[in-house]
Amino acid sequence: MASTTKIVTALIALNYGKLDEKFTISKEAANIRGSKVGYTVGEQITVRELIYGLMLRSGNDAAIALAEGLSGSVESFSKVMNEEARKLGLLYTSFESPHGLDSDNHFSSSYDLALATAKAQNHEEFMKIISNKAISKEELGFTRDYHNINKILWRSEEANGVKTGYTGKAGKCLVSSFKLY
Repeated sequence: MASTTKIVTALIALNYGKLDEKFTISKEAANIRGSKVGYTVGEQITVRELIYGLMLRSGNDAAIALAEGLSGSVESFSKVMNEEARKLGLLYTSFESPHGLDSDNHFSSSYDLALATAKAQNHEEFMKIISNKAISKEELGFTRDYHNINKILWRSEEANGVKTGYTGKAGKCLVSSFKLY
């Protein structure tokens, strides 16, 4: 499921995190491979900003920082993700990370991703974040500007989210949402 994993990471962060709390970027977060926001070791970033980095920039560094800040480690956060998946009714999903990089026991079905997305879209802050094409650092007091890499938001006025992803094993992944009129 690649970075579409981050839908559940964001939902957990929104449900259990304090949006104005700051987490310190660890060496593991700063050095993760794949797509990153570019956070540096020791930088202090709010949960809110990390979720923007997670969803708009697909930041694997943001995913690790959220996992460590909320649960102490990626492994502990992955357990929380699997518990939440069961509560959401995701029956064919297994999480091993908050970011979705290739892993043998990290998978989901399109139905489960749609169900998780529908649950996340009930969260007002989630919808506010994923529908943003770009946000300036001044607007919310962030450390940097964020530009959404989800090209569908830029190509369709009806689009209002959600998440793209890509890994070698998963290929190109997409969970999209459009406004109903």
